[in-house]
This record gives sequence, structure tokens and C-alpha cells, in this order.
Amino acid sequence: MVEPRTVLDALAADMASASGDQAALSALTPVGQITLRGEAACLPLASAALGVALPSAANRFESDGARAALWLGPDEWLVLVPRPEVATTIARFQMALAGYHYAAVDTSAGRLGLEIAGPAARTVMEKGCHLDLHPRQFGPGHVAQSTFARVPAIILQRDERPTYWLLVRPSYSVYLARWAIDAMAEFHLAPIPAR
Repeated sequence: MVEPRTVLDALAADMASASGDQAALSALTPVGQITLRGEAACLPLASAALGVALPSAANRFESDGARAALWLGPDEWLVLVPRPEVATTIARFQMALAGYHYAAVDTSAGRLGLEIAGPAARTVMEKGCHLDLHPRQFGPGHVAQSTFARVPAIILQRDERPTYWLLVRPSYSVYLARWAIDAMAEFHLAPIPAR
């Protein structure tokens, strides 16, 4: 299968050259995205159909590596799956949730993702985010909808490294990538030679 191309492909070299030991920026491979809405009784059935528990706690996500379920609201989750699995995942939701009030909609074209990772990733993120990203408040498994560099975004922390994902509308993705390249510049400045 051919990997889908995105507007971020044109910035791949710039993102790579801006990356280093302290902070690395890259575009995420486009993933399948399903917006799932449903009543509370749907939660265990949808979790079983997906094979990943849909979180009931606010601002949390669960993942098995290939699939993830992000809590976006009391009755809303964003489900991330490999692109080829979108139709079959929706079909599994339809079978599991028949008779319940729910919606499972393919929203894969609605967002692109950027990853900022490394020891200085939190510092880079704090430049554009009003959330408290201190590890006591926002750690691995946390997700939030907020603005990032004035752009509406879904922000999640994947691991302790830390690694952050930013999911944004494609029309904002180039701006946000350029913003992050600029925000990371302090970590890649050449030292001033001694006199």
C-alpha cells in the first residue's frame, strides 16, 4: 500500500534539520480517525469491539500501540487505528452497538499529526500551550483539547521521554510545523567560539 502524502511532506527536510538530541520534530504517518459518540452503556461494548478500553476518565487515552482511544468529552472519543482498518472498525462498532444511540464517523481527513519528542520537548510545548504540562498534571496517558500556538489542537503525551502528539486540521499543520521549528531553534544553536 502506498503511504498517503500530506502537506507536511514538503517540510520533512526542515523538520529533520531542526531536530536534535534535545528535541525532535516529525510528521506522524496519517492514521485512521473515527469520531465515536455514544451513551454510557456503549462504553464496554465499544471497548470490546475495538480491543482497547475507551477511557471513562476525563482527558485520558488508552493505547495498545496500533490503536488508541482518546477521551474528548463525556460521550465522545477519538479512535485512532491504522488507515486500512477504518471501515472494519466502524463495522465492528455497528455490530456491537446495534440498538444503542451512537455515531461512528470516519474523520480521518480532518486532522494531521506532529510529534515533538525529547528531553526538551516539554519546554518547546510550553512555549505555545496554556496547559500545565508539569508531569504531576499532564503525563503519559493524558490528552486535552486546547489551543497550541493559537491553533485548535488535540494534545497528548505518549510517554515519559516526553513525546507529545499534536493533532490539528490540515490547513493549520504547515503553520504549526514552522512554528515548532522556530520554537526549537534555541536547542540547536552553535556555541559561540572562545576568544
